[in-house]
Amino acid sequence: MILNQNLGEIIDRYRDSHGNVNYFALMADRSMVNYAETLSGFDLGTLKTRDAQLAFWINSYNALSIYGVVKKLEKDSDFANRGNKSFLSRARFFAVQKFKVGGKMYTLKTIEDNIRKEFEDPRIHFALNCSSLGCPLLKEGLYSAENLDKELDAATKLYLSSTEGLRLDKEEDILYISMIFKWYKKDFEVTGKTVTEYIREYAPNHIREYIHEKKDTLNLKNIEWDWNLNVST
Repeated sequence: MILNQNLGEIIDRYRDSHGNVNYFALMADRSMVNYAETLSGFDLGTLKTRDAQLAFWINSYNALSIYGVVKKLEKDSDFANRGNKSFLSRARFFAVQKFKVGGKMYTLKTIEDNIRKEFEDPRIHFALNCSSLGCPLLKEGLYSAENLDKELDAATKLYLSSTEGLRLDKEEDILYISMIFKWYKKDFEVTGKTVTEYIREYAPNHIREYIHEKKDTLNLKNIEWDWNLNVST
C-alpha cells in the first residue's frame, strides 16, 4: 500500500532510536502534512480484513498525533516545551482538533474510542502513541496486517519492560503500574482477566514472579503520566 510506504518513510526519517520525533525538521519538509491530506480521501473499503483495518487505524492515529503536534508547533513553537501538561491543552489536542480520514472527520479521541469498541483488544493501548513521553514508544516501522498479532504482543511486552509501564520497588513492596491500567481498566477485564493477571502475562520474568509470590497481598500504585512532548533532542 502506497499510503503505508509514504508514512513508513516519514517515520524512518524523523524518529530517533529512542522512539522520539524531530518535529521541527518534520515541519520544514511538510511531508506529514501531505500524508494527512492523502488520508482524507483514502478509501476505507479497500481494507478487507480485521487486521488490515486495525493496523490502518493504529498507524493513522500515530501519524495524526504527530501531525497534530506539527500543527501546534506551527502556531506556537513553545508547545515543544509545554507539551500537553494542562487539562485544557489535552482536551484541545485529543478531543477538539479534527482530521479527515476516508471522507469523515475524526478527533484522536474518536479514533481511539472506535478502535477500542470495535476490536476489543487491550494490546491496542500499547501500540497507540499520543506524542508524550508517558506513551508507549513510537514503533520503528508500521503495524502490518500480515504480522499484527506478533507486533501487538511485542509492543505490549516492550512497554511493560519500560519504566513508564512498570516499576517494581521491592524495598517498599510496591508494584507501580502505568495509568493505562487505571484509565482503561474495563478494556483489560473484558478479556476475562484481572488487570494484575493481564500484566503478569506480558511482564518481564522478575515481575511475573513477584506478582505470583505476592498475589494475595500485592500493593499496586500508579505511575504519574509524563505529558512532556516526545521531541527528539
